[in-house]
Amino acid sequence: MDYKISDSEWPVMQVLWEHGPLTQPQLMQCLSREWNKNTVHTFLTRLQKKGLVDVVKTCTPHQYSAAVKREDCVYQEKQSFLNKVYQGSAGKLVSSFLQDGDLSAQEIADLRRLLDSMDDTAQR
Repeated sequence: MDYKISDSEWPVMQVLWEHGPLTQPQLMQCLSREWNKNTVHTFLTRLQKKGLVDVVKTCTPHQYSAAVKREDCVYQEKQSFLNKVYQGSAGKLVSSFLQDGDLSAQEIADLRRLLDSMDDTAQR
């Protein structure tokens, strides 16, 4: 399935993944900034039409929940970014961050451990 979540819709999905199912007023309370009721309703309607949000209309107010797993959407977003910016190469992405010096010492240590463990796995 193709999960096309716009940048504006991601915060709504994040709240639903973390706290759902929620009513629209509950969702609005969880969002970190002031959102207009109509805007939230529009996003929920769009996400529902895309098959990304389920709605229970048998209760008032309606309850909304994520219809897809966060991991699936994150994976697709990651792949889309890699393909668009780095020609599908995770190595080019990592090299870019390393060259820019945007990684902390802890992140470098974590990356080194990950690469070492991948190297161990490949040698088996």
